[in-house]
Amino acid sequence: MTPVPFLIEAKLDSPLILSPEAYLTLDSLLSAACQLFGEDGQQLPLKNTDGVFHGSAVMMVGRPVFNEAAFVSRMTIDDFSHPRIIPNRKKKMAVKMTSFPDKSRLDRYQAFHVPALAWFASGDPGKAITLLRRLPGLGKRCHSGYGQVSSYSVTEMAHDHAWVLPDASPARPLPVGLCRHIGLDPGQLVIDRATCKPNYFDFSHAELCALPTTRFISREHIDFLTQHFSINGEI
Repeated sequence: MTPVPFLIEAKLDSPLILSPEAYLTLDSLLSAACQLFGEDGQQLPLKNTDGVFHGSAVMMVGRPVFNEAAFVSRMTIDDFSHPRIIPNRKKKMAVKMTSFPDKSRLDRYQAFHVPALAWFASGDPGKAITLLRRLPGLGKRCHSGYGQVSSYSVTEMAHDHAWVLPDASPARPLPVGLCRHIGLDPGQLVIDRATCKPNYFDFSHAELCALPTTRFISREHIDFLTQHFSINGEI
């Protein structure tokens, strides 16, 4: 089918845990949903140009309230390979091997209390929603009750904002070379290494990208976009 520009909203039932370096692009979520069922995480119902899918980074809708989510976790053998954990020494987070495996650690995450999340995309909105509903939740610690989604909605848009937001800023991590082809000046953007193609969870695939700076969007801004730039309203 011909790709359709659209906006997806997810209403949340619980706070979202999102690390600062995570952009939670729509295509990375759809890829994870495919892999849950043993399917190809690179065959997504989104438009693809030069290997990059047309799915924006997540935007938190509304005014978030921040808090800290703490989890006590039992240490594993892998923890002892961390360069800052040196067994049987008095400095640098010393851990006595004799206490393993009864040793535990305290993990701290930043949690966002926000009513909804939004993504811009272009592709097949119906198939995208079907894949999203496979996920147990969004963000980190979703199996512990964070990032639980109560409902999804889709609005077809007149223009594709999956790569570039209406304010002409990157909507997702975009390779520097690609930015020049779409009229973005890398010299005016935040540049760093990021994953922008499958496999999104393997940082060895990271490349220099222009990074999105819009993490939050107001309810009024979303309503304005859907009222003035949508085609047929929600579907």
